[in-house]
Amino acid sequence: MKITAIIIGVMLVAAGVAGAIDTPKQGAPQGMREALDGVPYTGIIKNKTRYEVSIPSENSDATLTIPPNSWIEYTIWSHQANVTAYYEGKPFYCLKLAAHPQEYPFMCKKYDFMAEIVKPEVAGAGKYKPMKKRKRIKKKTEA
Repeated sequence: MKITAIIIGVMLVAAGVAGAIDTPKQGAPQGMREALDGVPYTGIIKNKTRYEVSIPSENSDATLTIPPNSWIEYTIWSHQANVTAYYEGKPFYCLKLAAHPQEYPFMCKKYDFMAEIVKPEVAGAGKYKPMKKRKRIKKKTEA
């Protein structure tokens, strides 16, 4: 009976220690949170351009597509990450993401980071028509 109680006690203590090691604490110092990679940080990436942009996923070979003037939820697995947005297979915009847990309120939730894809548009692209060329009028000579 005593042996069974000791074994159960050891198992409970081991499970409690393992659970404490696996889960990060909210009050942990900043350096300790950076060392705990593998913790998912969820945030928002907004696409404020008129282009459909693609972003590679960090944990799979999938590609996430952000429609023009829209947003998506994105998960990173480290405290800081560099993400490149692509347009038609070519690099379009570089994002440097840094997670600050539960710091960004958006749509009744709190997210760990928020980033925007903003590409400046050409100021007068397609706004004005080119000027018509002047036609030269030839004078008629009297014969």
